[in-house]
Amino acid sequence: MKSFSAVIFAMSYFTFLTAFACPPENKAQEITDNNTENSNPNQYKTGSDAKISQKPLREIHFKKDSRTRVLVLGGGYSASGNQISLENNVKYFRKIRSELNLENASEQTYFADGNETGRDIQFFDPNYKVPLINKVLAELFGNSKTIYHQYRSNLLNPDGPSSLKLLDQWFEKRKLITEPSNNLIYFTGHGGKGETKKPYNTSAYLWSNAKLKVSEFVKKLDTIPENDPTFLVMVQCYSGGFANVIFKDGDPNKSFSNHSRAGFFSTLQSRVAAGCTPDIREENYQEYSTSFWEALSGLSRIGKPVVKPDYNQDGSTSLMEAHSYVSIHSETIDVPIKTSDVLLRKYLTINPSSIEKSEKGKSIFQKYIPKIFSLDNNSTKSKKLIEESTIEEFEEFAQSEEKVVFIALLKKLEIKNKYPNKEINELSEKLKKQKGLVEKDKKKHLELKNKHRDTLRKRLKNKYPELVNPYHPIVTNLFQPPEKQKILAMINQDDLWKKLLNEKNNIQKFESQKFLIEKKEAKVLRVKRCLENIFLTKKLMQEGTDTEKENFRKLQKLERTIPEENWGIHLN
Repeated sequence: MKSFSAVIFAMSYFTFLTAFACPPENKAQEITDNNTENSNPNQYKTGSDAKISQKPLREIHFKKDSRTRVLVLGGGYSASGNQISLENNVKYFRKIRSELNLENASEQTYFADGNETGRDIQFFDPNYKVPLINKVLAELFGNSKTIYHQYRSNLLNPDGPSSLKLLDQWFEKRKLITEPSNNLIYFTGHGGKGETKKPYNTSAYLWSNAKLKVSEFVKKLDTIPENDPTFLVMVQCYSGGFANVIFKDGDPNKSFSNHSRAGFFSTLQSRVAAGCTPDIREENYQEYSTSFWEALSGLSRIGKPVVKPDYNQDGSTSLMEAHSYVSIHSETIDVPIKTSDVLLRKYLTINPSSIEKSEKGKSIFQKYIPKIFSLDNNSTKSKKLIEESTIEEFEEFAQSEEKVVFIALLKKLEIKNKYPNKEINELSEKLKKQKGLVEKDKKKHLELKNKHRDTLRKRLKNKYPELVNPYHPIVTNLFQPPEKQKILAMINQDDLWKKLLNEKNNIQKFESQKFLIEKKEAKVLRVKRCLENIFLTKKLMQEGTDTEKENFRKLQKLERTIPEENWGIHLN
């Protein structure tokens, strides 16, 4: 019994570790291949995604005296990708609305399949028991990772499904609002990569495998009056691509948009994000918006008080300070970014559209800045200037938010060298080598596990060739005595099943080691980008045009919005 309980623990832990805010590769490919952006959002798949009833959609109603219009959008692309953590993210946001001064705001929530009675939520209950015979056959012939998943209908009572049709309706209705107001759009779901030639044009996945690209989203945002601020909080994989909404057509190669927009994103346009898990235990949740909202509200998702950050000591917590709080405290693989980070790289890099495309661990210092800020075209001198910058020098010209992030991450990474960039690069290389060794060891145990699995498969198929089709009536009988006992006896011959489980446990240990390394690598990337932000901001203020500096100041002012002062019900 001990070995089988270990399997349950390992599977639940593995599910948590690999819970990224994007679909698995095969599902991502399916979404790409079958994407129908103009399809009817009320046409759904069969099986667990099937619709049992169709309910009328609620009419969009905006309160006339509301200072902020809120749109909460998200859920999975189908039931198999609609983890309970996404539902709980929305519940948490609703719980802390009053702390964000949004209790009287107009809000629409479009989530997964809406109010249909189909079972659209995937969840994992650690107390859920799966019979041993099911675990064995899933391990040998099926998918052992999903054998513990259960499904139910969402409990949010949303205004409708997350569909392009309803999204368009929201923007059409918003376009009719004449009085000045803010807009807050919170997306909690999955995301996809951009195209090869346009890596910045990433996607947010909506229900029924619909895809919302950055370029299409900008067209919708353009219908909002230019002077009405729009704030984005997006936590999906590759969410950093949406930081490009500050440019015309969402293209960083084009000019800065006249529209008032700012956003905060869980990770770079080239990286997956942490977040989605079917685990019902909210104390296990670690993702961008969990930390972001707790910093702004002073209340964690499980009800514990949190000291709100006030890095510039003005007595309030701004959106930028909340974002900085995430960069410091998040124990995930995320590398959070904000819109002003992207604008800096637009003004001070050679090719802004591909800046995240193929970094391969290189910082902007190594890849771009020497080419731009060379002294009399001598890149060696420019590189020396950067490498020889001390911690004190970076602190001196850093803005308050970046300064706190910089110092805190250096402390977490135990960087003590007077010249931090050199030690950071050395640490990055060290972690890369460590991860390579872990991967090598893991591969050995994976090969052994697969060898035991293939032997057991062959043994069972020799007696039960019908196992090639899980729906064959003979296969159904295998779950009942006496065939069930025969199968269990066969897999235990030569201790093969025990050996397989032992290798799975070994693999899990190496996965855990790899995960710890990747979390540390994320901190390294965060501090690298923080150094870049400090350096680029200084160079922009020294060498940028008046228009560039004005656009940057305007954007940062928006990012420093204080919800308790600016999101309330009364209009100016």
